[in-house]
Amino acid sequence: MLLCKFFQKLGPIVTGTAILTLASLTTRLIGFFYRMFLSSNFGEEGMGIYQLTSPVLALTYAFCISGFQTAISKYVAAKEGLGQHRSAAYTLFLGLFFSLLLSIPCTFWVYINADYIGAVLLSEIRTAPLIRLIALSIPLSCIHSCLNGYFLGRKQASVSASTQLFEQIARVTSVFVICNIMTANGQTPPLCIAATGLLIGEGASTLLSVILFTISARNTGSNSRIPFRKEVSQLTVSIIKMAAIININRIIVNFFASTETIMLPQSLEKYGLSTSDSLSLYGVLCGMVLPLLLFPNALTGSVSVMLLPAISEADEKKQTERIRSIANKTFFFCFGLGVICMLFFLLAGNFLGQMMFHSEIAGEYIVKLSFICPLLYLSSALNSILNGKGKTLQCLVTQVLGLAIRIVFLLFLIPIYGISAYIAGLIVSQFISTVLCLFFLKKYI
Repeated sequence: MLLCKFFQKLGPIVTGTAILTLASLTTRLIGFFYRMFLSSNFGEEGMGIYQLTSPVLALTYAFCISGFQTAISKYVAAKEGLGQHRSAAYTLFLGLFFSLLLSIPCTFWVYINADYIGAVLLSEIRTAPLIRLIALSIPLSCIHSCLNGYFLGRKQASVSASTQLFEQIARVTSVFVICNIMTANGQTPPLCIAATGLLIGEGASTLLSVILFTISARNTGSNSRIPFRKEVSQLTVSIIKMAAIININRIIVNFFASTETIMLPQSLEKYGLSTSDSLSLYGVLCGMVLPLLLFPNALTGSVSVMLLPAISEADEKKQTERIRSIANKTFFFCFGLGVICMLFFLLAGNFLGQMMFHSEIAGEYIVKLSFICPLLYLSSALNSILNGKGKTLQCLVTQVLGLAIRIVFLLFLIPIYGISAYIAGLIVSQFISTVLCLFFLKKYI
């Protein structure tokens, strides 16, 4: 009942949030079975090695894609709010052009230097074959993400939801089929099959996105009175300016996050664990426990995605009261959901660890990290509001500060106290980041 009332009050955000939430919950549910399948086939150490490749994907996405996707979503929302459909299409094409201009050379560089990245930067040469496959997915991710930004800006969340779900189904199905064929032939599936699934999933979602955009373009009229050259010139400046700021922010944030990812197994080795044990522990924490805690974030994450275009449109029209109303309802909903989930994981964490992952350690970490839920769910929504308001610098400050705190814990406390220090660092950093977000939004909350 409370959830329904909340959705009714949110107005235009409701439909998109509901669609994205349904798709996200379905995707994450499939993802859980997928992670259990990967864990049974490749073990905890294999999961740790696979997770080590995440900085490569995150940094390339930050460099080539994220800023353009956000800029497309923001300016498409603004243009559609004024009824300028052709300008919205120009926004997509310009953002996609500049994103591809960065992603194609980035793909070649990552592919060619995969051995160096794996052996030197990640300190694990076994990641090199996975990195090459990940590199091939960069241009596909670029097209898919920019088209998603366009559809979200037009508040067509069903398209984003469809491609998200299709990507996950294609990824999981392909890995499952390949592994079973190899096992049936007496072969042991290599870990790079997981990265192959990522590439197939990205290709499938990109193809679907292009098809849906083609259908949508035929049904959309064009009505812009601004001269073509002037309009393109204005949009180019706006998109590049916003995308550059966001990309720089994301690169800095992902650099810190990547440093954390690479340093965690190394810090655990300094604590006294073997390389195999540290990778296994890292695989349990980041490949099993955190995805489970983030499962309910499918709902708050969907709210966050729809918040950006809604806040951008309200900000463009100077609707301060509307922004304040959305921000307050979002705060109470996300924080309330976080408290409920915290209590659930606190009480059922040990059981979930045994039932889902057959791991006592996983259950122990679920219980210890349950306290992070209210902060985790709330911060993503608050950052979306800040981005919608164009406060990208404030977003950068909150995220970098949180990551810097965790790195301090990695450098000085984990070698002494082990993984417990990392869990404490996660909670402390998330608390400070969330409080800082609330400070920057005190005018609206």
